Amino acid sequence: MASSSMDFGSYVTQTSARVSGRLQTQCRAWLPVLACTMLFAMESTACFGTDRTSAPLQRAAEAIFGYGVGVHWNLIHYLLRKTGHFMGCGMFSLVFFRGFWIALEPTASRLTRQLRAHGLAILATFLMASADEFHQCFLPNRFGSFNDVMLDTLGAVAMGLVLFLVMQAVEYRRQVRERASCLKPTCAEAAA
Repeated sequence: MASSSMDFGSYVTQTSARVSGRLQTQCRAWLPVLACTMLFAMESTACFGTDRTSAPLQRAAEAIFGYGVGVHWNLIHYLLRKTGHFMGCGMFSLVFFRGFWIALEPTASRLTRQLRAHGLAILATFLMASADEFHQCFLPNRFGSFNDVMLDTLGAVAMGLVLFLVMQAVEYRRQVRERASCLKPTCAEAAA
């Protein structure tokens, strides 16, 4: 009898350790996504509309680059906002990629895991951007734009492509180093 209760106790300990490990992995994967989502939600309020951000940004630009900036400020502010869309959602997509990369750990092939994580990150960014622009339709000083959704998604695709190429290059270099180390004679073979 004592043996079966000890087996059960061991099973419970192993199971709780496994669940705890999974929970830590999920938190490590998705807490950064949650933090970025909260940042985007805060940025999507009426406080960050064009009418409220233009003047402070113009003063900062004039302090750095001089008063000549004011002549072309409308164009500069437009380009700043669109660059912010592109880069911000591109970075958000990378955070999503990290979450999916961790969550998809058990997948068989590294390339398959990578492609799935990139695809899901781009889809998640598209959905987040769509929700953001839809939400802005209901704010008095902002408006939703499908063009911004496409720009956000393009930022996600561009950052995803850069990350994909970097990951492929790193993997290729690792494989080359492994092959080179297999071809070198070991110290024992060289001494013989």
